[in-house]
Amino acid sequence: MTDQQTTDRATTNGKSASNAEAKPRRAREWKEMSTDPLSEGFDVHQAEYVVGKTQIGFDTLAPGQLFSRTKTGKSLYVKLNDGRGVCLDTRQPIEVSPQKRKTWQIWLVTNFNSTTTSKADY
Repeated sequence: MTDQQTTDRATTNGKSASNAEAKPRRAREWKEMSTDPLSEGFDVHQAEYVVGKTQIGFDTLAPGQLFSRTKTGKSLYVKLNDGRGVCLDTRQPIEVSPQKRKTWQIWLVTNFNSTTTSKADY
């Protein structure tokens, strides 16, 4: 190829200079999602949890930890502070007197998986 031919040639970065007919783009196809169950609100109580194998004292729990008063764990509680806890199901508070705090035995919840939900009110 001579210098003149090189100069006359269109610079297209190695692609053909003639634009082939552009293909029309397909419209984007959206996949339909299933109906969001939270949009209608529901209150299903299904939970899996494991309570510890040995009892511990109420005073050894840190605030925010889950515990149960029975080994079966039918009612789960959250420790709010040194003298108070609240049940997750009934929202009933429990008061633990200073005399009972060191001796009151509870079961620590070591694993908790909940699918319980309800519609939020904003």
